[in-house]
Amino acid sequence: MNLKNRLSIYAAFIFGVIILIASTIIYVSFYTKMESQEFRNLESKTLLSALFYLEKDEVSFIEHESIKNQLQKNISKRNILVVDSLNRRYDGLMEDDAPVSSDFFDLVRKQDEAQLKTDAFFYNGLFYHDNEGDFVIVTRASTVEFQDQMKLLLHILLAVSLIGLILILIFSQFLGNIAYDPILKMISQIKKKDNQNFNEPIVLNKSYQEVQELVDTYNHFVEKLSQTFSIQKNFIDYVSHELRTPLAAILGTLEVSKQKPRTVEEHELVNLQLKRYTEDLRDTIDHMMILSGAKTNFETKIIRIDEVLWEIIEQLTLVHGAQISVDIQVADTDILKIDANDKLLQLAVQNIILNAVKYSNNQPIVVHLKSHSGKLLVEIIDQGIGILPEELIRVTENFYRGENAHGYTGKGIGLSLANVIFKLHHIRMDISSSTKGTIVSLYF
Repeated sequence: MNLKNRLSIYAAFIFGVIILIASTIIYVSFYTKMESQEFRNLESKTLLSALFYLEKDEVSFIEHESIKNQLQKNISKRNILVVDSLNRRYDGLMEDDAPVSSDFFDLVRKQDEAQLKTDAFFYNGLFYHDNEGDFVIVTRASTVEFQDQMKLLLHILLAVSLIGLILILIFSQFLGNIAYDPILKMISQIKKKDNQNFNEPIVLNKSYQEVQELVDTYNHFVEKLSQTFSIQKNFIDYVSHELRTPLAAILGTLEVSKQKPRTVEEHELVNLQLKRYTEDLRDTIDHMMILSGAKTNFETKIIRIDEVLWEIIEQLTLVHGAQISVDIQVADTDILKIDANDKLLQLAVQNIILNAVKYSNNQPIVVHLKSHSGKLLVEIIDQGIGILPEELIRVTENFYRGENAHGYTGKGIGLSLANVIFKLHHIRMDISSSTKGTIVSLYF
């Protein structure tokens, strides 16, 4: 059973329970109200009967005739019984086999008034003290009309409930078709997707907020998945390229070395070259494993971040002629000590500073070391080309390069690699930029 039909049945069931409870409350309330009304009507008839039978000697003829006329309009003498203090019939034409007993008479005398209901009649008893003695007047009214009204009400409630259930099933199906139409269209579009149009977004012309949010989420997911596939392809291409270079160098060196006899010194030189190429190959593989998430555990030790910075600055100054000034504003030098992998952290920070040097065309770079909430904060500030605002959230993606960076050499992995390394060391990197330069903040 599909969800639409299941929800229709649930709606009908809930409606059925609600209308059953409501119908029961209506029926019981109306039954109680009508029964109470019947007994109130009998009370007035009982009092009228008492005045007619027991006050004849105390009222005028005209008054008695008026009472008689009212009594004849309201109740038959066959529905009246008057008994004395000994429970003997005093007046009235009610049958002797009526279901009123001496116990009922005693209850009336005790309470001054009492009611009784049987399948056929409502009974009302009234204790009346007269100058001729104490009497109990009992009147009755048929339950036929009352029962007919109750049956009619019951039939109406049953009919309304049944019609309501049918209507709720019909309308729930109709509303279900309307509600599920966007979902069915969405499913239809997904089924038509293949490897050619996989990354095309789903478009619904008419929808509602919840389904549109689902469509937007799906489109966002597909977009990210498509980007992942693209990154994966670029990653494979990059790995094959980066691995090919040191492997070619190793093979070339081996090929040259065996072309003629070599001295011990020449063999040592070849071994050094092979070692360097092998280390480059190892570093490249490590970098790729870090980027892919395959490698997350490293040996760490306590190092000083300022020493790492000075080593990077010295190297960049010698190789690139970088103009880098360092401003240390740290009172407690203990925050400069961190538990880290010195090689990886040096690689990450070096990538950041090297980007600052490259994209600022060797303009002066400032590195601030500060204390922030008792922790170390390192800021690297350049005066370069900056990063476009809409590209800030993407610059840490693998192989992503900004629109204004195409005139500079690079593969688009330096910043992404640095970001991964920082995360492994629980260092938060924030980047802010404008046309006047970029500030990279590292919160240790």
